[in-house]
Formats: sequence, structure tokens, C-alpha cells
Amino acid sequence: MSVRKHKRKAAKHSHKHQHGIKQTSFVSTHPRAAMFMGSSLIIIGLFLLIIGMGSDAKFGLAMLSMATGSLIFFFAKSALPKKVAK
Repeated sequence: MSVRKHKRKAAKHSHKHQHGIKQTSFVSTHPRAAMFMGSSLIIIGLFLLIIGMGSDAKFGLAMLSMATGSLIFFFAKSALPKKVAK
């Protein structure tokens, strides 16, 4: 098969595998629920920080919870649909 014919055939069949595959996550499909979950993780982290001042394990868990909640809240806020001002 000549090079030109091979290129034509390759270009003709290249679109078969490239369908619009959408990757959906919990944050992008349910942004309000993700915002609630993120804010509740932040509140739990603050509660653990206040209650467990003497324990290093509670302090670490509080920081981890607050960091995770902040990230989830940030990504959920960016996934919310924008309101169009007319």
C-alpha cells in the first residue's frame, strides 16, 4: 500500500475512537451537595481543633479535614453554573 493511500485510510478511520467521553465526578454533577460536604468537613475540622488541643492525632485529623473540606468546597464552587446578568 502506498504512503498516500495509507494516510487517506488512516485519516478516514481516525474519528471512530474519539467520541466525546465525558468524565463526571460527584463534585461536577452535584455541586451544591459537594459544597455542603466541604463546609461540613471544615466545621468538623474546627470542632476537632477546638476540642482536641492536647492530642497530636486530633490536631492532624482536624488539619486534614479542614484541608480536604476547603479543596472540595473550592472545586464545587467553581463547578456551579454561572448566573448570566442581562
